[in-house]
Amino acid sequence: MGKPFKGELKKLSETIRWAEQQDVTHLAQFLFAENKQIPLVCIGSGGSLSACHYAVQLYQQCNGVLAQAVTPLQLMYAGHNIIRSNKLLFLSASGKNKDILSAIKYGVKYNETGMMSLTLRKNNPTEELLEQYPKVQRWCEDIPSEKDGFLATNSLLATFTLLCKAACASKFQDSRFKLSDQQPETFNLNLSVIQNFIVMYGATGEPVAWDIESKLTEAALGSALLSDYRNFGHGRHHWFDKRGENSCIIALVTPVERELAYKTIGCLPKSVPVIYIETELDGPQASIDMLLKAFRFVNDLGEARGIDPGKPGVPGYGRLLYNLDYYKLTNRILPAEKTLDVAVLRKLGVAGRENAPLWVYYSEACQRFVRQLNRGKFTTVAFDYDGTLSASDRKSRFTNGLCDEIRDALMPLLENGIQIVVATGRGKSVGESFKESIDQKYWLQIKVGYYNGAYLLALGDEDELKKWKKQPFDSELKELEEELKLRLPAGCVGYKFEERSLQLSIEGEMTQTESQLVYDTCREIIWDKQMKGIRVWRSSHSMDIVVYREVSKLRMIEDPEQTLCIGDYGTVEGNDYEMLTSKYSLSVDRVSKNTESCWNIAPSGMKGLDATLYYISRMKANEGKITCKFSV
Repeated sequence: MGKPFKGELKKLSETIRWAEQQDVTHLAQFLFAENKQIPLVCIGSGGSLSACHYAVQLYQQCNGVLAQAVTPLQLMYAGHNIIRSNKLLFLSASGKNKDILSAIKYGVKYNETGMMSLTLRKNNPTEELLEQYPKVQRWCEDIPSEKDGFLATNSLLATFTLLCKAACASKFQDSRFKLSDQQPETFNLNLSVIQNFIVMYGATGEPVAWDIESKLTEAALGSALLSDYRNFGHGRHHWFDKRGENSCIIALVTPVERELAYKTIGCLPKSVPVIYIETELDGPQASIDMLLKAFRFVNDLGEARGIDPGKPGVPGYGRLLYNLDYYKLTNRILPAEKTLDVAVLRKLGVAGRENAPLWVYYSEACQRFVRQLNRGKFTTVAFDYDGTLSASDRKSRFTNGLCDEIRDALMPLLENGIQIVVATGRGKSVGESFKESIDQKYWLQIKVGYYNGAYLLALGDEDELKKWKKQPFDSELKELEEELKLRLPAGCVGYKFEERSLQLSIEGEMTQTESQLVYDTCREIIWDKQMKGIRVWRSSHSMDIVVYREVSKLRMIEDPEQTLCIGDYGTVEGNDYEMLTSKYSLSVDRVSKNTESCWNIAPSGMKGLDATLYYISRMKANEGKITCKFSV
């Protein structure tokens, strides 16, 4: 089993060239643009776990947010809440890894924040599985070196390079990794007698340290203990006093910690052997440089041991262990959750479980809400648009028409005489999307509340908006805009203004930090200038500052007793907050703390359009009335 390791090393140059030519736009967007404030959990096993540590390193450095590398089993032990509330990145070169497939199955069942897989062979089992789950993003291309030998080599280097390119964007320089610069180090040691390697690292060396541990252990080349340079000083040095005879240090050194590394090793007796794997590069590229040199070291160690790392020979029980199908065995680790328990968690957060009286109070309130919902009879359904009926990403916002699944779900309601109201912070584009998808004979049953409910028009009357565009821009909104420009000079933040008579919209490709800065500054201006009639609403794609006395999504609801409201941004700053204070209201994402309204009772793992479709599937329309059937 496997391939000659030296042959694998000869393909590394081609692998780097291939990887640096790939389009990693979607990978970069998932990791470094979408929900950057949310922690990342990166899942892999075997050689891919080293790449997970590299992804974690990049995520933390670029986003300033904690991330964690875990194995699939560690992910399951972490529990529902970790899976639900963190972004998940799955790495598997071949896409065949059964452990990864099991972890993905739990991910699609519970995750509500975002998932992506990266594989390097098309038409693999992971890709086939994810065909059923379009909400999971995927990156998959055929690596030219094809399948690795026993150890991850070309696939690992390709993954590192793809991740580096995604993180560095225009700063990525392929010329720094010419293989001619990566000749074997001269290790003046008798490697055949050394059995134990203490791998020390700092800065960008940790992913490489994990790869050395993986290769030495998997190919039976020796044991490896890992430590950063300072943690080594907390007792780990004692190894060389008692067991140092067949041991040595592998020092991974970049310019950032070179002085620390030399001084640390200088404190040890001269008899302690040291292998230096050094790079003159810094940042993410340093890891790739050291990874290549580590591959050379593994090759030298294999030759000294008389073991080819690429095909070391695998016992029969190894195959049994690798192919063990344990998915069903993990049900005890991650037992099924009750939907209403998930709903309470969405209201209270994870810490809510620790407060038993509060948990009971909200659980009973949730049951009352669902029973009340099931008793209701509704003539109208009021929907938010972005994030509820239309995907909230920028690309989807500029796609004509509703998606097929949403259109097909709405048709039985319209065919049975149900009225539909759509609330949006946007203008006529929303009406146009409905007209593109819905037969004209149903247009009179659909009304659109444009600009957060400022103008409520029947479908087909979009031209009426031209009249309101001619109305003067509100003086308080103008004052706020001018003050905001003073406090946030142009060019500092990637935003733009769009003035409407009763609404000032702020849009743009803002980072999470920029978005929060703009929002907080707007609120401060409103407070400082005592603008009592102005409100700031956040949506899934913009901020809308409105004249509150005349603009409200809640005003679109004529009869609260016969209207079921569904939105996605129900927290107090959200543009759906008011609408979701209605007695009968559901969220497909964020919720308020109100026990009487704005519950998210979709099954675990559902949000956005998936949750909307679930809610509609629980509705039955007949002769102009809707009844609901949700489990209590």
